[in-house]
Amino acid sequence: RRNNHIEQFDIIYADPPWKYGNTMPDYMGVQEDHYPTMTVSELCEMNVSEISEENAVLFIWVTSPILEDSFKVINSWGFKYKASFVWDKVKHVMGHYNSVRHEFLLICVKGSCQPDIQKLHDSVVTEERTKHSKKPDIFRKIIDEIYPNGKRVELFARESVDGWDSHGNEL
Repeated sequence: RRNNHIEQFDIIYADPPWKYGNTMPDYMGVQEDHYPTMTVSELCEMNVSEISEENAVLFIWVTSPILEDSFKVINSWGFKYKASFVWDKVKHVMGHYNSVRHEFLLICVKGSCQPDIQKLHDSVVTEERTKHSKKPDIFRKIIDEIYPNGKRVELFARESVDGWDSHGNEL
C-alpha cells in the first residue's frame, strides 16, 4: 500500500505455483521439490481483483492437468478468458495420457483491455525449455510490445525485471 491506497496494475503476468495433488506420474518429481505450491482455493482467495485496474489484462500460465480449474482462479480474480498462446517447449515431459511438450499462457481481461499496439503474434511459440518452471523471456517481450503503456506486475516472480513490479517468494 502507498499512502493508504492499494497500488493497481493494468497488466498482470502470473505463473501460479499450482498444487497438482497426485496427478503426476510416480517417476516424476513433484512441484513441492522446487517451490511451495498453492491450492486452487488459496489462489482464488488472492486479492488480484483489488490490485487490478477497472480495465486490465491478465496473462496466466496454465498446464493441461490444471486447465479446467484455472478458470475458477481467473474468474475469482475478476477476469474473463479471451485467447491463449501455446508454448512449444521442444523437450517432452511424460504425462499420464501423452508426452507433454507444451504449456498455455491464457490471456484474460477485466473490463475492456485490448492491446495498445495491434500486432498479432503467432499463437504458438517454439522455445526450448530450460530449468524447471522457467518461462521464456519472449512472452514478456510480446506483452511489453502489445501493451507498452500501463503499470505492470509479475506475480509469483522469480526475478526482478526492469519496468515491472515483481511479487514472488524467490526474489
